[in-house]
Amino acid sequence: MGARVLERCLDDMTLPQFRVLTLIGSSPERASRLAEKAAVSRPSLTGLLDGLEARGWVQRVQVEGDRRGVSLELTRTGATALRHAERAMAAELDAVLGTDSDDRDAVVDALQRFGNLMREHHLARR
Repeated sequence: MGARVLERCLDDMTLPQFRVLTLIGSSPERASRLAEKAAVSRPSLTGLLDGLEARGWVQRVQVEGDRRGVSLELTRTGATALRHAERAMAAELDAVLGTDSDDRDAVVDALQRFGNLMREHHLARR
C-alpha cells in the first residue's frame, strides 16, 4: 500500500523508473553494474532503460576504449524529471509523517536501522 501511495505522487513515473533514475543521477554507471545496484534482472533493466531513453530521460554513451561498453547518463530533461519526482516524493512523505517530530524521528531511525540490517544481510550472502 505504501508503494502505491508513493507511486501515485510521481505522476507519470513508476517507482522502478524513479529508483533507476536516482541511481544514474548519483553516479553514471554501466548497465551491468546498475542492474545489480537496482536489484533487477538485466532484461528488466533493459526494458526500463528503453522506456527512460524513449522519454528522453537517459542516454546511453559509448565507453571510450570498449566497443561493447555503454555508460548511462541522465539527460537535462531526465535531471529535471528526477528533481520534480524527488520534490513530489518528499512532499508526500511529509504529509504522511505529519508534524510530530517524535514520530518522524522514530520512523527515520527505524528506516536507518532497517537499511543497515539489509546491507549486513546482503554482505553476508556474498
